[in-house]
Amino acid sequence: MTLATLVFNGQSLQMFVEDGRSYESPAYVHISEVGLISGEEARQLAWLEPQNSYTRNWDQLDEKPLDKPTRWARHHADLSFFQLTELLSKIDSPELLVAIPGSFDDRRLQLLLGLVEAVPAKICGVIEGALLYAEDYHRAIIQIHGHQTVISHLEHTGQYMQILNCEVVSDIGSLQLLKNCARYISERSVLATRYDPMHSAIAQQNLFNELPSILEKFKTSSETVINIKSPDSNFSLHLNLKHIQQMLDQKFEALKVVLKDYETEQLCLSPQSDLLKLLCPALRELKVPEDSLIERKCMRFATQAQREGKPLKRLNQILLSHISDLPYDKESTRKDKSRGRIATHLLHDRCAWPLSSVLSFTLAQDRLSIACKEQSGADLVLSLEDGNFSITQKKEDLYALLPNQVLPGETLQIDKHQLALIEVVDA
Repeated sequence: MTLATLVFNGQSLQMFVEDGRSYESPAYVHISEVGLISGEEARQLAWLEPQNSYTRNWDQLDEKPLDKPTRWARHHADLSFFQLTELLSKIDSPELLVAIPGSFDDRRLQLLLGLVEAVPAKICGVIEGALLYAEDYHRAIIQIHGHQTVISHLEHTGQYMQILNCEVVSDIGSLQLLKNCARYISERSVLATRYDPMHSAIAQQNLFNELPSILEKFKTSSETVINIKSPDSNFSLHLNLKHIQQMLDQKFEALKVVLKDYETEQLCLSPQSDLLKLLCPALRELKVPEDSLIERKCMRFATQAQREGKPLKRLNQILLSHISDLPYDKESTRKDKSRGRIATHLLHDRCAWPLSSVLSFTLAQDRLSIACKEQSGADLVLSLEDGNFSITQKKEDLYALLPNQVLPGETLQIDKHQLALIEVVDA
């Protein structure tokens, strides 16, 4: 079995695999004359053929007949199953921790689990996705989906952090915000040149494709200039972020009401919610967790769920002691990076093992032995590739948590054994 975490974040399906691979499929499905298309390829057709494109099949996961049923899909569940199958085909024999948005009710969750098992894939656990982003000081997690925003409210109960409840703010989704930005660009262009960059389906799709790079420019400057291509000529168009924010200000009122009782440091945006941070000034100071941290948490919770083997239950609370997954100080790590430091050895039982060699790890009667060569019978074999650990072989039921970076002070967890990464100088 291949252990992985499958994350439904509202805008895409993400999959983090135990060997360090990761995949992402945007939440788009397109029905063509010859079959279904999902992910990035379907996104490239969303504005070109909107009548054949679907973006609500995950938020509205059900078995109600489509407005236009086809031989390829009868309902949203068929569309979702196709995308799910496409993504999970990238790994062999999946065993999954499934992370779901708080907006999923029990009916949708039951249908989702049925789809996953039909792929087929084994499910070792189910967790509310907001817990992947939370630190112990957070009180609400904000996740923007394609057509809505979901706020998960958190509370401390003794040793646990749990999700108290979830609120859904309709009509504040990434797709609506992108359409508003496109409309702003269209109106500016018509006013300046009389040319509408949304005059046709092809033009709309081209603008939609360019929007992410256009908005990226606003992260460093409140003003930018873009090039507009018309049939007759090309011209420059001046854009102002503050004008877009003012245009959307009323749209964000409902969201601001939900969050009004929280301090800035108590709020957290999911990594896919950068668009909210950019377009809503009230959220501009909010922190967004790094992707690497989310990946580490995903695999930590997945490994724990696999080892415990408990009956499936929707997990909406976690121990506060399990919240933080960074065994090293961020500031010292930055300094190590700037100085070009890198770990050279692995410290175990008072012996330093060189990371320049292939290392084989074998467990016997709770003792861990290490060899500086590849052993076919070892429980785990690691090597360094491009500055990161790579798993050459691993026994299926072995618990192993690799460090996020090969830096002094990081740790490698193998079963109950914790091994420190160190730097040896002039030895």
